[in-house]
Amino acid sequence: MTNVLDMTKSLLPVASKEKQSRILLIDDNDSLRLISKTALSTSSFIFDEAKNYLQALEKIKQHKPASVILEIQKGNLDVFDTCRLLRSNPILADVPIIVTVELDDTNSLQRAFDSGATDFLVKPLKYSTVLYSLRFILRSAKDSSEIRNNNIQLSTVQAMARLGYWTWDVKKNIFKISEQLADLCNINLINFDQTLEGFLHLVEPNDLKIVKHRLQEASFSDSVQSIEHRLQVIDAKSIFVHQEIVRKSTNGKLIITGTVQDISQRKASEQQIHHLAYFDTLTGLASRTYYHERIQSFIQTADRREEKFAFLFLDLDGFKDINDSLGHNQGDELLKIIAARIQNEIRDVDFAARLGGDEFCILLSGIIDDEPVAEVACRCLDQINKPLTLSQQQIRPRVSIGIAIYPRDGDNEHEIMKSADTAMYAAKKAGKQCFTFYTQDMALQAVSRLEKEQMLLEAFEDKQFMLHFQPQISMKTGRMVGVEALVRWRHPAEGMISPDEFIPEIEQLGLVTQLGEWVLKTACEQMASWHQSGFPFIHVAVNISALHFQDTSLLSTVKDILAKTGVPAEYLELEVTESAMHVEECLNIITQLREVGIKIAIDDFGTGYSCLASLKQLPFDSLKIDKVFIDDMLTNHHTALLLGTIIGLANALDYKIVAEGVENNEQALVMHGLGCHIIQGYLFGRPVSSDEIPKLINFDFSPQIETEPVR
Repeated sequence: MTNVLDMTKSLLPVASKEKQSRILLIDDNDSLRLISKTALSTSSFIFDEAKNYLQALEKIKQHKPASVILEIQKGNLDVFDTCRLLRSNPILADVPIIVTVELDDTNSLQRAFDSGATDFLVKPLKYSTVLYSLRFILRSAKDSSEIRNNNIQLSTVQAMARLGYWTWDVKKNIFKISEQLADLCNINLINFDQTLEGFLHLVEPNDLKIVKHRLQEASFSDSVQSIEHRLQVIDAKSIFVHQEIVRKSTNGKLIITGTVQDISQRKASEQQIHHLAYFDTLTGLASRTYYHERIQSFIQTADRREEKFAFLFLDLDGFKDINDSLGHNQGDELLKIIAARIQNEIRDVDFAARLGGDEFCILLSGIIDDEPVAEVACRCLDQINKPLTLSQQQIRPRVSIGIAIYPRDGDNEHEIMKSADTAMYAAKKAGKQCFTFYTQDMALQAVSRLEKEQMLLEAFEDKQFMLHFQPQISMKTGRMVGVEALVRWRHPAEGMISPDEFIPEIEQLGLVTQLGEWVLKTACEQMASWHQSGFPFIHVAVNISALHFQDTSLLSTVKDILAKTGVPAEYLELEVTESAMHVEECLNIITQLREVGIKIAIDDFGTGYSCLASLKQLPFDSLKIDKVFIDDMLTNHHTALLLGTIIGLANALDYKIVAEGVENNEQALVMHGLGCHIIQGYLFGRPVSSDEIPKLINFDFSPQIETEPVR
C-alpha cells in the first residue's frame, strides 16, 4: 500500500494556496478510499469520505461538499439509488456529482446520468489529471449556479472553452454577439450585421422554428428558457449548442441575454453511448436492448389501433459447422452478410434485430392476414440462401424461421417471443430452410422438449448413461481388431433411448463436454477391466465432439485418465468430425494428443466440407467412411467411383480405413473389393454391453462373409 501511495503522490501537482474546496468521496472499498484520500489531500482539497449513503448523509450535515465523487462498480445497483438520493437532497441542488466508471461500461454511465450524475471520470483514475478535472468541474458548477441564480450577463464565462453569449435589445433590434460566439461560428465579428435576423441566419434551417419560438417566449416570460439546437459553422460541420435565454427589463428597456455553449463533444459521446447500447457492434442491426424497447412500442400501437403485427424468429441452420470448419472470423463475416440481407427485405416501418449468436428477429407492423407475412419469410429464405464465398469456400446459408402473430399467438412480449421460438424449432424439425407459423400443437411439443431436457439433467445426476461397444472386423482375418464405444441412455421409465434422440439436446444444454469426459473415463476404465480379467488390451474408439476438441484442458484430462487406468495411449482412438480438423484450436490439441500416442480418426468423412487434398495434410491415423456412402454405393455408380478414389488415396498414405454402417454381405464385399479391410455394422452384430465383448475377442466372423467376388 505504501508503494502505491508514494507513487500516486509523485504524480500529483503541488497544492496551491487557493481556498480549499471540500470533496466527499463515497466508495465501499476501504483501500480505494485511502488511496484517493491520500492523493487528493496533497492538493488544494479537503477530503471527506463515506462508505455508503447513510455515512455520506452524516458528512453532508456537518459540511456541505463542493463536489461528490461516487464510485460505480458494474452490477452494483445500490450506487444508482445513492446517486438519486443525493441529487434529491436540497442541500446538494447545485453540487456536481461525479461518477467513476470503466471506459466500456456505457450502461452504468447512462444509468448514472439518469440518476442525477453531473459528470464522470474514467477508471483507472489518473490523479494527475483528476485534480484538473475536479477544478474545471467545480468552476463550471459555480459559474452555472451564478447564471441560474442571478440572471446576469455571463461575462465570467467568456474564458471558458467553447462558451459565448449574445444580447438583444428587442425594441431597437440590436443583436450583439461575443467574440467567443463569433469564434464558435467561425465568423468575423466585424462582418456580423448585429440584428436578430443576422443571428437566425446562423441557425440550422431545421432548428429555426424552435429557436424563434423560444425567443418569443423569452420576450414575455421571466423564466430561463433552455434549448439545444445546431448552429451553422462557416467551412465546417454544424455544431450542437446549448442555449439559456433570460429576459431583463430596466427603465422600460427590454434586453434578452443568451449564453451559448458548444456541446458537440457531449452530443457525440451521447450518440456513441446510444449506438453501443442500441445497436449490435458486429452486424449494425438493432441490439437486443433496442428490441425490448421497440416491441413494447409495437404492442402499444397494435393495441391502440386494434391491429396485428408479426414476429419472425430466424435461426441459421448449421452455423456451428461454419465456425468449426472455417473459423469464428469467417462466422462473423457470415453474420454481417445475413444481417444485410435481412435488412434489405423489410420496410422502413418494420424492425429487424440481432438477438444474439446466430439468432435474428423481424417485427412486421400493420398485418391484416398471414399471406404478406409468408411472402416476407419466403423472400428472407431466398435471399439468405443465395451462395457466397468465405475463405475461398462457396456456401449457401440456410435459415429456419418461426412466425407468431400478435395478439393471436401471445398478448405480451414474453408470450409472443416464446411462440415464435417454438415455431422456429418446428421449422428445424421439418427439415430446416423453411418457415412455420405457430400452432397450439407446437406448445405441447415445446413442453415435451422441456421435459426431455429435465430428464437429461436427471440422467447426469442419476448416472443413467452407459456404454455399448460395436466390433470392428478385419475382412482379411475375420477377427475383431477393435471396438467403438457408443453411449446409451437407459431411462428407468422410458427404457433405452437412442443417441439420435438425446445428443442434440445434450449439445443445446451445453453438456456435451461433460458427457464426452464421462465417455472417455468409462471407456478407459472398461479397457483396464478387460485387461485385468486376462485379456489383451483392446483397441477402443471414442467419439468426441468438436467443441470438446476446442477445450484446452482436453489433453490434460485424457493424460490423467490414461495414467489412472493404466491404459497405453496407443489403444485409445479419438474420433472427430472432419469440420473440426479445419479449426486452428482443434488442430493444436489434436497434434498434441497424437504426440502422446493417441490415435485420431476422422469420423463421417465426406459429409462435411471435404477436400481430398486434406488427406495428406491433416494430422490423423484413421478414416471412417460414413454410412451415407455405404447405403448409396450399390445403386449409384458415381458413389462407388468416389469411394474407390478416397480409399485408394488413403491406402497409399498408409491410413487405416473403417467402413461404418455395413448391414449386408454385398456391401461388405464391395468395400473389401475397393480396398477397405475393416468393417463395422449390423452385418456382424449390433452394439453390445461390455460383458459380451470378451466372447468376441477370438470369435471367427469369416462364416458370416460370403467370399465370392462381386460381379
